Amino acid sequence: HRDLHLSLRRQRQMCIRDRSIHRQIQQLTKQSLVIPVNCLVIFAFFLGMGRAVIGQETLTGHFQQVEADIRITGSLSPRIPGGEVVSQKIDVTGKQRYDEWLNSTNTRSIRQYKAISSAIAIDEYRVRPKFRRQSTLIVTDLNDTRLLLYSPSGPMTSEELELINLQGNLLVLYQLLPDAELETGTTFDARYMTLAKLLGIDEVSGGKVTGSVSSLENSIAVLNWTGSITGAADGVATDIDLIIATQFNTATGRFSSVKIRIKENRKTGLARPGLDVVANINLKILDVPSTPTIGETLISRLDTPPVRGSDRIILRPIASGFTIYHQRNWTVFVDQPQMCVLRMIKHGELVGQCSISRLPNRDSNQPIDVEKFQSGIIGSLGDQFGQVLDRKQYKEGDLHVIRVAVVGQNGDVPVQWNYYHISNPAGQQAVAVFTFELTNEPLITKHDRSMVSTFAFKELPVETPTAQNQQNTTVRK
Repeated sequence: HRDLHLSLRRQRQMCIRDRSIHRQIQQLTKQSLVIPVNCLVIFAFFLGMGRAVIGQETLTGHFQQVEADIRITGSLSPRIPGGEVVSQKIDVTGKQRYDEWLNSTNTRSIRQYKAISSAIAIDEYRVRPKFRRQSTLIVTDLNDTRLLLYSPSGPMTSEELELINLQGNLLVLYQLLPDAELETGTTFDARYMTLAKLLGIDEVSGGKVTGSVSSLENSIAVLNWTGSITGAADGVATDIDLIIATQFNTATGRFSSVKIRIKENRKTGLARPGLDVVANINLKILDVPSTPTIGETLISRLDTPPVRGSDRIILRPIASGFTIYHQRNWTVFVDQPQMCVLRMIKHGELVGQCSISRLPNRDSNQPIDVEKFQSGIIGSLGDQFGQVLDRKQYKEGDLHVIRVAVVGQNGDVPVQWNYYHISNPAGQQAVAVFTFELTNEPLITKHDRSMVSTFAFKELPVETPTAQNQQNTTVRK
């Protein structure tokens, strides 16, 4: 019970007093993976675009082989724990190669990646992200409001998603085409919603991007888009200058080349770094009649609307000994051996926080006492405690779960804490705490129990970092 009490006190400090988080990880940030993960966010903006040659139409859609080359330079401005915003130089080169099938309406594609590589440098830090083999089969699904990228083989990690996220991909580029027949000299304006999907931002609120037909000869139209827009991404303002130069085959209805230059200046937010970057992208698409990696059986299975849960992410903390699935609106803020912290951000505002701590194993013949768990919660909250709203025990597969929901005050703000004690027959145990203002209760209670239901214990690393070497511990955000 001493370990549980210490964990609850630690959870309280993480959930209610962010300054304690800031003090604890201030020294970790400089050399931590806040750098590569932030970089992958930017790398994802531009990974699916560039030079192109006409693909092959079939009865079931369009087959093509894609090679992408990306170069990004500029600076990041992450907000480190403590609130300070720092500037870091960034230089990214990336290549990827994949087979792709697009349906006849350009609303869904299936990709089988053959190679994904990137070299990321931020200041003196160097990293080459890795991609699990089971995540190389990717489906993109496009509708009027969003572009969804997911792996039918199972949830990706956030790092994998950020590496191959296809902002600016060809599915959205086809939506930029005008409805009228192409003629030399024709001009047309890009819709705001299409531009937001193309650039991977929340919304476009101002500015203008205009397309034009520079020439049309032998069924090859030279189409260009240029302009500047203002908008928002993760709730913060962004300004983007955009140039797109393409060749489009009017006979086949396919792009034969695409070159894009994006210059973005984005303010720093709670979840993402500020950006001042320039990206130059080239994509090459090779004509193929079919591909052995994407057959008719696979197409018939995956050319359907995404199933529920397709947008989930799997969290695999560095040294915490567990995995858990979460929705994409949760962002990993801290990943340390003692605790993993996620935050939900909406429109740039903090909605709630989830803190998860792995506890030492206990005797499986001595299950946790519910009353002592509740009294430990009340004691850890101190004068912030108000009352217990609800307490229950239930089974989730082989997991035994205790849930205690309490309300109280953090200063003048009414706050709710949903505490979960999770254990299994082997005596492994963990505590998860969801902290949020009462006004956000509907948003959090849609997630907390479903997230806990996906919790799985993993073996802890043989060596646990000591206080002396924790400066090398990973801090993801």
